[in-house]
Amino acid sequence: MIYLIGPMASGKSTVGKSLAAALSLPYIDTDELIVAAHGTIASIFAAHGEQRFRDLEQETLTRLPEGVIATGGGAVLREANRQVLAGGTVVYLELSAAGAAARIQGDSTRPLLAGEEALTAWKKLLAARKDIYESIADVRILVDDKSVLQIVEEIRLRLGMM
Repeated sequence: MIYLIGPMASGKSTVGKSLAAALSLPYIDTDELIVAAHGTIASIFAAHGEQRFRDLEQETLTRLPEGVIATGGGAVLREANRQVLAGGTVVYLELSAAGAAARIQGDSTRPLLAGEEALTAWKKLLAARKDIYESIADVRILVDDKSVLQIVEEIRLRLGMM
């Protein structure tokens, strides 16, 4: 298992699809699985709150087949999830605030960025999660100003999968 972690907008889903294709592995996006089974993330948050979403996220992580797994940005918050991630290779896609600014501008699909200036909210989330990302990562890749192909090639090189 290769788990992609990192803040919102770091490219976990996009990179995950390309990495899985390059390695001939299945691609799985935990958020996509949750949405397919339970409705949009925004609607889950609105109807049941973040706690319920985190419960669904944990349930999803524990039953995944082998592959390249794109996790939600907050999946690392629960110890049980970190234990699941420890069973594979964890790749942290690092994104700076400057890199995030262009990616999240005008994005209304992320409930944790609603209600205040999106970049300010993003920075707060990163500050709360960065130490966790760094502590559980086997590999750290700075994604600012890199194409998906460059990121995938760097991951493959760092994991010895060329």
